[in-house]
Amino acid sequence: MKEGKCPKCGSGNLDKGHIIGERIGFESDSECYFTGPMREFKVYVCLNCGFTEFYVDVKNQNK
Repeated sequence: MKEGKCPKCGSGNLDKGHIIGERIGFESDSECYFTGPMREFKVYVCLNCGFTEFYVDVKNQNK
């Protein structure tokens, strides 16, 4: 969706922002990504179908 089109419905009616929170994290089986005051997840939302994508800054991750 970073390119301006929803991969689910094809709409260009998108909004972008970020998750606001004191400490938010995602942990997979192989990596752990945490956000804090200086790190955040970028969020892209399709305003037509609700499809949402999250991106983390992998260069500044805490493991």
